[in-house]
Amino acid sequence: MQRAVFRVDASVQMGMGHLTRCLTLANALAERGAKSCFLLRSHAAGLSAFVEGRGHDVRLLSDPPGGRPETDDAGPYADWLPTTWRQDAEQTSQAMDRIGAADWLIVDHYALDFRWESACRRDALRILAIDDLANRQHDCDVLLDQNLVREMHTRYRDCVAETCTQLLGPRYALLRPDFTQQRRLLTARSGQIGRILVCYGGSDPTNETAKAVRAIASLAMPSVKVDVVVGPSNPHADAIVQLCSGISGARVYRGADNIAELMRRADLSIGAGGVMSWERCCLGLPAVVVDIAENQVGALTALADVGAALYLGSAAAVKIEMLAESLLSLLNNALRVRAMGEAARALVDGEGRNQVVAHMRD
Repeated sequence: MQRAVFRVDASVQMGMGHLTRCLTLANALAERGAKSCFLLRSHAAGLSAFVEGRGHDVRLLSDPPGGRPETDDAGPYADWLPTTWRQDAEQTSQAMDRIGAADWLIVDHYALDFRWESACRRDALRILAIDDLANRQHDCDVLLDQNLVREMHTRYRDCVAETCTQLLGPRYALLRPDFTQQRRLLTARSGQIGRILVCYGGSDPTNETAKAVRAIASLAMPSVKVDVVVGPSNPHADAIVQLCSGISGARVYRGADNIAELMRRADLSIGAGGVMSWERCCLGLPAVVVDIAENQVGALTALADVGAALYLGSAAAVKIEMLAESLLSLLNNALRVRAMGEAARALVDGEGRNQVVAHMRD
């Protein structure tokens, strides 16, 4: 394999999870000698240095003036694009003509479906689609959905061709190597909670982080350490730093690059769904979770069903008092906390990126 091209975006609305998992796959390909180029829309230009700093090329797709035109064939996530899927496919094809021959085109974008993939197929020998929703058809050779959901192995039956290879479930979770390394250092968890990690991903537009911090503060636990991680796109970072300054034992990390270590050291996490669900599982970290987007409900429900997390429901409906009550119940139930960690750890071994690359090379 010589070259892979990634079509993915990130923003406060989309979060950073799509870009993060694509970077993990690109890094795994680079370890085997392949070069990767990321095609991002120009509204994500601020992330170019972030991607290039990890050794990958970036090409920006210009956003057309006047905004996205209204069309009858736009999907439910059409507002994730500033243009139509047709125009995006044309720009992608033009960019790939300049990049040169590619072995794989990887697309991770809720606003793009089989029509975009078919239009771009001439530009790549193979197409890998990364999805979480199973709400649209794909024209791809490999489909990756790393989530644990009910009826996982049948949900894409009507979405892809019979010849498509489906990589389904958290055993294929695209996690960075540092999670695998920290997993090797992991010792048995007792269930006692002496350190809490608060992290809602890269953006957290509704400021769930502050809600969680206030819930912790209301319990007045001076012996419990609190690590609060705010991502690079978090618009509330300064306010969170100010909030945590009044809490004994609280420390704020802005754009932490050691999240795997922080998860290993923590005894309990508070956060949302998405990629971080599988990062927590890899390190056997019990979690109190809320969904911050509809596409997170299925996976969080499944995690709660197997006892790997305490799922409280939609973030908008979860109040500070509810979070505090949930924390208090776990603080007084070490057996349950330990069981949650064991159930989580059994789901993810941290080798998903290598599993995916092996299928791509085959």
